[in-house]
Amino acid sequence: MNGRMRFDLRPIQRGIKALAPQMKKSRRELAEEAARGFLKEVVAITPPASKGKRGSGAKKAGEGAIIADLARVMVSAARRKGVTLADPEEIHKRLRDPHTGRINPRNLQHPYPVDAAALRALKRQLLARVGELAAGWNAGAQKLGVKLPAWVARHGAKRSSAAVINTFRVFRIILTNAVKYVTNVESYDRRIQSAINIQGKKMQRRAEFLLTRALRQAGWK
Repeated sequence: MNGRMRFDLRPIQRGIKALAPQMKKSRRELAEEAARGFLKEVVAITPPASKGKRGSGAKKAGEGAIIADLARVMVSAARRKGVTLADPEEIHKRLRDPHTGRINPRNLQHPYPVDAAALRALKRQLLARVGELAAGWNAGAQKLGVKLPAWVARHGAKRSSAAVINTFRVFRIILTNAVKYVTNVESYDRRIQSAINIQGKKMQRRAEFLLTRALRQAGWK
């Protein structure tokens, strides 16, 4: 992550410990498997995702929020003599909440009249940015062979990084989301921890399933 967020990795560590005796894989292989699962989970719950909105549904929700926000504070108008048109980019920048990414109209009584072409250009620009926050995990996905949704992958890996340290003494996977506003996103640290917890629980459930199956095959009921 970009910033000083700290996370509890014990759920995944417990999952690896539980799975290791049940599978013909090393702990390093299981750690890579856990990292891949985490990446899928964290991207799935990254804004614009919300409760009940994941994948393509989250993308559509994000695009809809952008269109609705712009409509609340500005309206297309033709250029006419004596009519001053506001700059849509300036309005968006001034009214945007850095923690939520949403526009706060504050005490605005009427939408600002803006040039129609300039408004369309701003709308295209903002819609193209949907998925940018989740793209902070693209480098990790590329490194570990995880296929992410096209609307996330399209942003490339320039705002992310990943490294695998594999020595005799140390094995470590480092995933960094370097999107510049990531630490401003409200409660995003909780979403990341939630993704860690979900992946850890998945691994533990899998370990329980494999153990139960092995006991049944051995004649235990």
